[in-house]
Amino acid sequence: MKILVTGVTGFVGGHLAEFLAVHHPEIELHGTARTLEAPHYMEFLKGRLRFHECDIDDKRGVEKTISDVFPDVIIHLAAQSYVNSSWERPEATLHTNIIGQSNVFEAVRGLMSDAYNPTILIACSSEEYGFHAPVGGFTEASPLRPHSPYALSKVAQDYMGYQYWSAYGMKIIRIRAFNHTGPRRDPVFGVSGFCRKVVEIEKGMHPPQLETRDLTAVRDFTDVRDVVQAYWLAIERCRAGEVYNVCSGKGVSFREIINVVTSLSRVQPITLVPDPKGVRPTDGGVIIGNNKKFCQATGWQPHYDFLHQTIPDIVEYWRGNLT
Repeated sequence: MKILVTGVTGFVGGHLAEFLAVHHPEIELHGTARTLEAPHYMEFLKGRLRFHECDIDDKRGVEKTISDVFPDVIIHLAAQSYVNSSWERPEATLHTNIIGQSNVFEAVRGLMSDAYNPTILIACSSEEYGFHAPVGGFTEASPLRPHSPYALSKVAQDYMGYQYWSAYGMKIIRIRAFNHTGPRRDPVFGVSGFCRKVVEIEKGMHPPQLETRDLTAVRDFTDVRDVVQAYWLAIERCRAGEVYNVCSGKGVSFREIINVVTSLSRVQPITLVPDPKGVRPTDGGVIIGNNKKFCQATGWQPHYDFLHQTIPDIVEYWRGNLT
């Protein structure tokens, strides 16, 4: 079996490649990246993962890569994934996420035949639902109320997946992943940023204070190492044309997160101060998912405790990788 992971050098792509290399050595593993300069932590994958230089926005480059690899499975992760950047450059987010995915779908459609119809998993988002989870959490049938250009792009990707399955019979599985993090997460993302700042404080690089925004916000976090396992199980066991939530089903406030992060610091006390950038449009609210449909389809259950395993692992990552 040949698998192509788009955006393989990204945060989730790197963890997915590591998972597949370790647990499924029988797979011929390919990945796209905008440059062939892989992160240092992917060095051990040399000889195991075949890199393809390909910008998802480049239609001809995507067509060439997919025709060269001719994958049995495509896991499409390449995207502009930072919500705040989508406010600053909405056109770039919309183009990369929507047109980039269209490039992948059209490249596959051009190769389709009775003998070739690869399975495609697309990474959608809990951001599609908005910020007011009902009792029991958002289900796949909950209304979609995107509140950012990023969320809007993910709704478009989601429904594009449905449309290509419905119109062309393409084997597309849609996964709405809720918040996920872990070691190697870029510090522009909140939890990893807090953990990095604590390590900077320990090293004397920053005064003992953390800049915070709305600590009442509640999110549903899952460890990235559980999420990549979920993606693989989705390929093995989920139905094309369907959409599934991948989440813990539990909410945690940013107040709880900050309490855990600061408790891990070797420097005490740490003072909380308002973020000088002020409130952002994506602050606040409650985003909690319902994972019943996915768990019933795959048997998946998260293994990592977010507060007591994931966060300490991120802190330890920064202790070992911050100079």
